[in-house]
Amino acid sequence: MKIIKWDEKSRELQLKIEDEDDLWILDTIIEKDDEVYAKTTREIKIGDESVRKYMQIGIKVEKVEFQPFTNRLRINGVIIYHPEEYEKYGFLGSYHTISIKASDEIKIIKSKWTKSLIKQIEEKCKIKGENRNVLIIAIDDEEAAIGVIREYGIDLQLEIQLKLPSKREEKMREEKIERVINELARKIAEIIEKNNMKTIVVVGINYLREKLTSEISKEIQKMKNKIILISEDTSNGGIRGINEALRKNSILKALKEIKMIEDSKIMEDYLEILAKEKGKATYGLNETYKAAKIGAVKTLMISNRMLKSYGEKREKIEEIIEDVERQGGEIRIISEISEAGKKLLSLGGIAAILRYRIEE
Repeated sequence: MKIIKWDEKSRELQLKIEDEDDLWILDTIIEKDDEVYAKTTREIKIGDESVRKYMQIGIKVEKVEFQPFTNRLRINGVIIYHPEEYEKYGFLGSYHTISIKASDEIKIIKSKWTKSLIKQIEEKCKIKGENRNVLIIAIDDEEAAIGVIREYGIDLQLEIQLKLPSKREEKMREEKIERVINELARKIAEIIEKNNMKTIVVVGINYLREKLTSEISKEIQKMKNKIILISEDTSNGGIRGINEALRKNSILKALKEIKMIEDSKIMEDYLEILAKEKGKATYGLNETYKAAKIGAVKTLMISNRMLKSYGEKREKIEEIIEDVERQGGEIRIISEISEAGKKLLSLGGIAAILRYRIEE
């Protein structure tokens, strides 16, 4: 993501979208009644024919829809601006959906920008040009899964059941393992080159993990770019193995600069504090609100789903964010589709690590 223009006085932010993770951030930023301007297509009638024209349109937002791993963000609302040449078509006041993808530019005008939103955007812009996507593979006797670790969740590329012959059928089993490992290594090489991956993590039970790591290493040696290969033992393969790996300290440390990994570590720390240090952690809207009001919140974790709330609930959330910002606390917006996000939703979608113990 790149900031093209930021005008605090007019509350106008213009951005260049660079990847799918940027779209997720936009989904957490854009809300009802914001103004959004972008290039889009609109159907017009010329004579008896309908044609789509490419133009700059501004809408007052009513709904934002981001479907993870589809590379598009859809923003629906009422048209408030279009080029003068299209005035005769009466677009103003009608509904339109702007579809945003990587490489697009977008202008957002809000009635109010919070410091946490601006900070979130600035932090994303700092890593411009760096490839933070990581490929992770988990394998055991029963299944294998390949996923891309994005900032908001696991983009599952492949999940297969291995159906290996029993250990009593040693020859058939080894032949099947050989075929599966080779096929997986070739598939992984394709994904690496297609997505320009810089880091590969292989996890699973020792024997199969070591064989797969060895084959991937051979594929990597054929490539021009330098690729980091990490191999770690886990007790599971498949998606369970991926989730297990993302709780291991060695993996968390190696991948600590990826937002989803940071969120996972903070959530694990939070759950440990909640279990062991009475009064040092809170959850739920009302309890977190009380803690924020007395300046006790050190780290606030809030689900992106909560940011879509309206009415009194939304006002309370904004108060919490403002109080935490004013007291210099950290604010983490966590994707509801990540493992950390699912745990947070089970706690009410909002939780906090506190600076000091408070009475219940």
